[in-house]
Amino acid sequence: MTPLPADRTCPVDLDFAEPHPAQLDLDVIVRRGTAIRRRRRIAGAGAALVACAAAASIVVGVRGASFRWFPPSPPARPAPAIPAKPIDSQVAENPPVTGKLTLLSSFPPHWTTVAWATRRGDVCWASYRTPMDGATEDFDCPWSGADVPGPGRQGLSIPLVSPFTGSDLPDQAGSERVPAFGLVTSRATRVTLTFFGRSFSAAVVPVPLGKGQTVGVYMVWLQVPASASGFGSSDFSGATAYDAAGRIVARHGPWS
Repeated sequence: MTPLPADRTCPVDLDFAEPHPAQLDLDVIVRRGTAIRRRRRIAGAGAALVACAAAASIVVGVRGASFRWFPPSPPARPAPAIPAKPIDSQVAENPPVTGKLTLLSSFPPHWTTVAWATRRGDVCWASYRTPMDGATEDFDCPWSGADVPGPGRQGLSIPLVSPFTGSDLPDQAGSERVPAFGLVTSRATRVTLTFFGRSFSAAVVPVPLGKGQTVGVYMVWLQVPASASGFGSSDFSGATAYDAAGRIVARHGPWS
């Protein structure tokens, strides 16, 4: 290779027609490129929508058919079946004001006793055995709104006795055990009944009346002496209700 003359250096002027390079506006180039890419994306999305609409029109043409733009949600898992209770029909006729029943007792085994206030203001209780095994349920709505303890009213109702579970309870020296039910002021936490000269007590269960109010319902198990040929209200010599501190908040009886 022939060396360059001593008076020439590299790079050299090649004598192009445009000796001075053009000054390019980079901001304009970037904006134009962005606009071109945006138009291409819009065009592609429009083509996809046209294809989907065409497919949808074919499906809709089939009688009774339907389509979704998005796949349908998986079907909800069915809720487990709740076995029917022997008292379902009675509850349906006397629906709870809150839609729920309150458990009073699960004694004796296999028996359940519940209470609730109805929409018309009555207070009910019911007992049933699961499985039934030939037993019959017991149900009553003995208390109206006027029987609910409150200002100017008695704080304890007269005990109501039901022998619905006598055959399920073990015999105790020939005596029979029966439950007594009643209403009490909502301030009470325990009620004691004196029956045939003996005291029997149980905790008070608050039952909703609606609108944030409650009434106390008690269920006390009594023991009928083997020597008794029967029993009635005259065999109760009194009832006493206590609050959480052990103070007497209501007292009633004796009844004749």
